[in-house]
Amino acid sequence: MFNGCFAAMVTPFSNDKLDLDSFEKYINYLVDSGISGIVLCASTGEALSLSVQEKVKLVTTAAKVVNGKIKVIAGIIDSMTENCLSLMRSIEDQVDSFLCICPFYIKPSQEQIYLHFRKLSESTEQKLILYNNPSRAGSYIAFETLKMLSEQKNIVGIKECGPDLSVFSRWRLQLRDDFFLLSGDDTTACGALALGAKGIISVTANVAPKMCARIYQTFKRGDVEGFRAARDTIAPLHSLMFDYPSPAPAKYALSRLGLIKNELRAPLSPVDKQTREKINEFMEKMDVT
Repeated sequence: MFNGCFAAMVTPFSNDKLDLDSFEKYINYLVDSGISGIVLCASTGEALSLSVQEKVKLVTTAAKVVNGKIKVIAGIIDSMTENCLSLMRSIEDQVDSFLCICPFYIKPSQEQIYLHFRKLSESTEQKLILYNNPSRAGSYIAFETLKMLSEQKNIVGIKECGPDLSVFSRWRLQLRDDFFLLSGDDTTACGALALGAKGIISVTANVAPKMCARIYQTFKRGDVEGFRAARDTIAPLHSLMFDYPSPAPAKYALSRLGLIKNELRAPLSPVDKQTREKINEFMEKMDVT
């Protein structure tokens, strides 16, 4: 169900308000690209800058526009268990899964992490994908904790953003066969696929969705030359997407494509001149879509 390439969407703003007209156009651009799904209201979506009401509006709008054509995954980005549950209840029937981050800033113990995710799991019939991003969260789901959580019937996978790619091969051999291991790092995603990841949640896929989908598709059908060409073509864009605090580079590139405005919520700000020029140069040379 969660094989493939998923775009970790940005959130379009206009004069500091949600720009839903641009959002709908941007979703249709992604739907038409061949990617497997979209992820809303997560790290790339400036989740911490959004109110609960804005998150609900984004998810319900996306569900309506997508209309079952691709998967819709909603980020649950909060450290308080009750806040997570409140958002989940509001959008449960609009999504195909929740993406639930490890509680951040508070540095919980592994037992507390386990109890947090177990409560989320037991409070919904919806599927959950766990989200391991230690560089942002400051905490990490250890393997023994993950193994226990994977026994919950509706915890179906994990988005892994840690630096150790070997976890994909080690976890694949020790978790149930239908548990989805998803790469959350564009720069190492090709290696993660080779080590057993079943999909990619990608920032770059916002800007070049067809090319990112091609990487997954060529890998799955064993097209080594096609995979190599797609991998090497897109590699510079992966780096550019993080040359400046994310999602500013992705928002600038999408504004160049005429899909959204180049606007972020403070303290984030648009890319600097140097990054802008690098993105311009790449996009002028390549058909990034």
